[in-house]
Amino acid sequence: MRFNRGRRYTYYSSYSNSRRSRVRWDRVGIIAGIVIVILALAIWLNFDRLQLLVKGYSFSQQNIILSLEDEAVDEVLSHDKLDHIQDWIEGEGTYFLYDDYEKYLSTHKDLKIEEVLVTVNDIMTNYKPRFDALTYTEDQLWKVLDVASIDDLKYLINHEYTYPQIEPYMNIQGFAIQDIDRYIEIYNEKKNYNYAVLATAYPFIISENDNGEIYTIQNPENVVTLVKKGFQYANNYVPDDLVTPAEIPISPDCENAQMRKEAAEALTEMYNDAKKEGYTLIINSAYRSYKEQEEVYKEIHERYDEVTAASLVANPGASEHQSGLGIDLTSQSVLDDKRNGISSRFGDKPEYKWCLANSYKYGYILRFEEDKANITGIGNEPWHFRYVGKDVAKEIFQNGWTLEEYCLYNGVIPKVKKNG
Repeated sequence: MRFNRGRRYTYYSSYSNSRRSRVRWDRVGIIAGIVIVILALAIWLNFDRLQLLVKGYSFSQQNIILSLEDEAVDEVLSHDKLDHIQDWIEGEGTYFLYDDYEKYLSTHKDLKIEEVLVTVNDIMTNYKPRFDALTYTEDQLWKVLDVASIDDLKYLINHEYTYPQIEPYMNIQGFAIQDIDRYIEIYNEKKNYNYAVLATAYPFIISENDNGEIYTIQNPENVVTLVKKGFQYANNYVPDDLVTPAEIPISPDCENAQMRKEAAEALTEMYNDAKKEGYTLIINSAYRSYKEQEEVYKEIHERYDEVTAASLVANPGASEHQSGLGIDLTSQSVLDDKRNGISSRFGDKPEYKWCLANSYKYGYILRFEEDKANITGIGNEPWHFRYVGKDVAKEIFQNGWTLEEYCLYNGVIPKVKKNG
């Protein structure tokens, strides 16, 4: 016989457990229902506060916002967090412009809160309707407002310029709204938006338009950096990768044959290919420091009048020799002539003609041509070549441009900081 040693159940214990279980769940259901009702009521009564909390507003900011009229609260809730909401409210700003105040301050950080309120109220009341009439969209108007003063807005309205008319110029370095008349004039001649803006913002790029402005180059390491009077190196700039080109002979008068590594390697390739054609190129002058250029400049100015000297030598800081990318070449034939008491110039030799026809293949351009002195500011220097890289050199060669013209047409301008 088996004995049941497990738990014994009786009518009473089964009834008791069943009753106890049934009562507990009933109570839970009732309590849960009450809690849900209370939570729903709390959320309903505090829904705006909860939305403000989710957007990131502090408790004190929530109190300030919730003290507003319902329409103003709804306006705040329709936008992402407005970091200066307290300023707009305490400054008695118009509630439907709260987001506009915030946008305007984000791109005009130098303005005081009072100035933002007055300016935006003025723009939206007196100018926006005029821009609406010129078919500016909301986004287009804000792109203008990011860079425009009140005088700029008046200029656009008075000239009735539409957004499609001004947009091609807006993202070009040096763009200024009140120069648009000039841009259009230049564009009609050159058919190039970059050229129109840059030739206006930096007129000295074309040397005959020198206006005395000087900017210090901030990215001298770029091999396409335009250096000339107006765009100049700091007096302590020295390239950090100067090397002496391998294999290439150096003129006895050359005091520094160093160049930047990329330019030196390209020159070595050019030298070897010229050698195969029976031409021997020789380095006559390469890198010169700011101080060395200063000495050359002083010497030339003492020898000639100021105008003549300016056409013969670059200002200290404005010389391509300081870049480590400029090279003055001569040839073995010139040195042989000199040794034999014969005066000759590299520009009269076959080696020069070979370089003129082939240097672009190695990334070099003839920098200063006689008929382009009004652009470059330097007279004819058939010996001076500048490394700019193969693609750029090819484009310059094919178009018959100077480096200045390449930069104007392609919008390639140094990063600069204005002196003074």
